[in-house]
Amino acid sequence: MGHQTGCELNRTRTPVTIKGIRDGLVFILHDQCSFEEIVEDLEDKLNGSHRQLLTGPLVRVTLQSGMRMLTEQEQETIRDALASHGNLIIQEFQSTAEQLLKSSAVKPPLLYHGTVRSGQIIEHEGDIVIIGDINPGGQVLASGDIYVMGTLRGLAHAGCRGNERAIIAAVFFQPTQLRICDVISRSPDLTREQQRELTGTEMEFAYLRDGQMAVDKMNHLYSIRPRENERA
Repeated sequence: MGHQTGCELNRTRTPVTIKGIRDGLVFILHDQCSFEEIVEDLEDKLNGSHRQLLTGPLVRVTLQSGMRMLTEQEQETIRDALASHGNLIIQEFQSTAEQLLKSSAVKPPLLYHGTVRSGQIIEHEGDIVIIGDINPGGQVLASGDIYVMGTLRGLAHAGCRGNERAIIAAVFFQPTQLRICDVISRSPDLTREQQRELTGTEMEFAYLRDGQMAVDKMNHLYSIRPRENERA
């Protein structure tokens, strides 16, 4: 008995489905079929069953490959197949897998050396590490975490794009205002020893616990937010 492909096991699914949209056509390439099956079915439709439908004025084509990530060579093969119909213009290749990879990609942190002074704003898509202080009137905004290797006296807003798991860490907390996601808190609500000397203090971090701002010692961070690679 010969080997059966995913498409052969489920004949209700075709390797290539063509749908019309307002801006042109969408070619849906079934991600459970082999690439050879896709090319064969594509050529059958282009030169056979769909030939008249695909003949006419210029049409923009979007190719969707689902969880399959097409190689450059595979994309070129598809371009060559569509080239036989000069009116079909490939607008883009779309891959759900590629979009997921892009959305989950870890952005490198921004390292800022120096003091963030009054009126100065540091903003970054990702984590921010301040090697210095944040003075009153200074603002630091990050879509990820904020780490201050000094004294935090200004405004720090972590998770500013909606990340409720973001944290704000500092050697010494004396902030004008802390924000995580859309939760706001001021210094008196956060520190019991706000006037203590910087020397000899332990680094702390602010985080959201049941929707409220809380502060804990930095060495407790792991128990509150395990590393992503160990949670998987």
